[in-house]
Parts: sequence; C-alpha cells; structure tokens
Amino acid sequence: MQLSAGYKIFRLFNYGILTLLSLAAFIPFYLVVTVSLTNEKSISLRGYQLFPDQWSLEAYRTLFMNGSTFLQAYKISIMITLLGTLLSVLVTCLLAYAISRKHLRYRNKIALFVYFTMLFNGGIVPWYIIVSKLGLVDNILALFVPLLVNAWNVFLIRNYFRAIPDAIVESATIDGAGDLRIFFQIIMPLALPGLATITLFYMLGYWNDWWNALMLINDRELYPLQFLLRQILSTVLYATSSDSMVTNVGQLPAEGIKMATCVLTVGPIIFVYPFIQKYFIKGLIVGSVKG
Repeated sequence: MQLSAGYKIFRLFNYGILTLLSLAAFIPFYLVVTVSLTNEKSISLRGYQLFPDQWSLEAYRTLFMNGSTFLQAYKISIMITLLGTLLSVLVTCLLAYAISRKHLRYRNKIALFVYFTMLFNGGIVPWYIIVSKLGLVDNILALFVPLLVNAWNVFLIRNYFRAIPDAIVESATIDGAGDLRIFFQIIMPLALPGLATITLFYMLGYWNDWWNALMLINDRELYPLQFLLRQILSTVLYATSSDSMVTNVGQLPAEGIKMATCVLTVGPIIFVYPFIQKYFIKGLIVGSVKG
C-alpha cells in the first residue's frame, strides 16, 4: 500500500520524538556508568564526561576491597528480595482477595483498618519496641517481616480481583471448587497484570531497603548490599571532607564511588523489569466470560 507524504512525515516526526525521549532516559544512566569508570583527577579537572579521557577501575577496587563481605551482602540482598517478595505477594493477595469478596462479613471494616495504616502510624519508637520484643534484632527476619504487607498494594490488587466477573467464581463454586482452589487456579492467573505490578513494587522495596538494617542489624554477616554500600560511601565522604585525612583525599575516588554505588545497586534489579513488563499490557480478563 502506498503511504502518503503526510503520513511519512508524521511517522518520521514520531520516530524523532521517541528517539529523543529514549536518549533522555539512556544518557543519564550511561553518564553514571562512565563516571564510575573515570579517573578521579580527570573528574576534578574536567567534570563529568560522556567520553572520559582517562579510564580507571579504582572506584570498584575500593568498593570490592573486602570481597568476601561484599559477596555476603549480595547474598543477603538477593535472599531477602526473593523470599520477601514471594511472602509479601502471597500475604497481600490473600488479604486483598478476602476483602474483595462481597459475602465476607465485616470486609468493609477490615478494609478500613488496612486503609487507616496508610494515614497514621505509631512512630519509630513504638515500632522499634514492637520489633525488638518480637526478637527481630540481629535476626534475618528483620529484613523482610516489617515490610511484609503494603496497604497501597493491598488495595491495588483488590481492585484487580473485584474486576473479575462474579460469574467465574460462581461457576467454579457450582462445580465444587473451594475458596483456595478458586483463589490459586482461577483468580491468581486472571490477575497476572496486577500481580506483576505489586511484585515489581515489592522487589524494588526489598532490594533498596537499608533502613531496617540500620535500625535492627548489628551483625556484619547480615548486612544487605545497600546498607554496606551506604557505610562505605559515608566513610569515603567523611574521609574526603576531614582536614585530618587531607593527605588521603587524592587516593579516594569519591565521585567515582558514588556512581559505582549506583551501578552496583541498580544493575541487578534493572534486568528483572523486562520479564515483568509484558504483563502490564496484557488484558487477561477480557473475554474470560462469554455471554
């Protein structure tokens, strides 16, 4: 089919806009990577460069100075991200499914209780007293139990469950299916877009969390990656700003370490997104009930 000149111009214009937007998203990340690989003296003289004239791995060498501790922190972060996400998604979906069913007594009161936690909290001191009384100090459970349920995610997935036609649940009930079978074999597969969304949110939350480690973890063997990097970065920034350590300033690639920290924390989790993205655009519910 012959395309009109106007359509060709319009398509070319769209490609140009999309290219510019792609570059606007890619260049900052590319700059972070290049700065982390740039010599510190070159950064101090010429600033950040898209194409550095002096390359260096000193920032990564500094971060990996204690390789065993770094690998242990990576293991802890990966473990709490995978296990915590799995448990969080399961608990969140079970709660959301319960309050999405119209026949459940007091479901509105339960939903109000969940919503209340989005508006008010007891503060850090009561929170710390509770988790310490539960024995979570210096315990691996402290890194994912306090983050187990997010109220916003509960209401997000509840809306997916409520959008599923009641006819599906009723027909399964007539066929003899129980609540658990309906939930795991019918509701969960139909809510994959919502599941993918909260899974990504929970994974990002667990992977980026350092606050729980700061408050509850003293054992270095239990340090997650983000908290370990935060400690290293704080040490480097103190060293570069302290007059008593001025002689060592030239040996510490402060700017490179900042960017290398970003690369090490963002790098692994960014590869998860392409596997989840496809579920955001699938309408699995459409056509599930045929009248």
